[in-house]
Amino acid sequence: MLKKLIIIICLVLLQSGAAYAHVGSHGDDECTVKVGKIELRLNGYQFKGSNPDRHYCRHYPHLGQTIIRIDSVTADLKNMAVELQLLKRKSWLGLILNEDDAYSVIKHLPIQYFSKQVVSIASDIQQRDIYAIKLRVHTDDGAIIEQQFMFFVGVPFAQVLVAISILLLLIISFIFLKELRKA
Repeated sequence: MLKKLIIIICLVLLQSGAAYAHVGSHGDDECTVKVGKIELRLNGYQFKGSNPDRHYCRHYPHLGQTIIRIDSVTADLKNMAVELQLLKRKSWLGLILNEDDAYSVIKHLPIQYFSKQVVSIASDIQQRDIYAIKLRVHTDDGAIIEQQFMFFVGVPFAQVLVAISILLLLIISFIFLKELRKA
C-alpha cells in the first residue's frame, strides 16, 4: 500500500501542468483543460458520500457510477465535436515513462456534437486506480486535436492524509517519550 501511495505521489508531481485541475466544487476555471486554443471545463459527478451533488475533476473519492461532462469555458463550440475515450492504467512503468501503452481503453464514445447534447462519458468504475479521459476535438476547420486528462478514482486522499498524520504523531510521541526516559 505504501509503495503504491509513493508511486501515485511521484506521478502527480511528474505530470504535465497543461491538464492540471483539482478536486472540489467548481464554478470557476479550476477544472479546465486546453485542447489547442480551446478551453474546456471538465465536471465530474459521483452520487455517493456525504456530498452527492459535489463536482470533481481530478480526484474521484468513491467507486461506482462516475460521469464526466465536458463543456466550453469561452469558445462557441456549436460546429465542433468530440470523441471520448475512458482509459484505465495498464502499466505503472508505462505511466511513469509517459508511454503510449500506459493505458487501456475501457470505454469509447463516437463523435458527439456540442450543439446537439451534453457531451459526457459515464462508467461504473469498480477498481481503485488511475484513469484518464482522452479527448479528440474535431474543429470546424477539419482539424483533430487530442488531449489526455488523468484522474484518480477510489482513493480517499483525505482519510489517507489523516492516517499519515496520526502515524507521524505516534512516532514523534514515541521518540519524545523515549528521549524523556533517557534524561
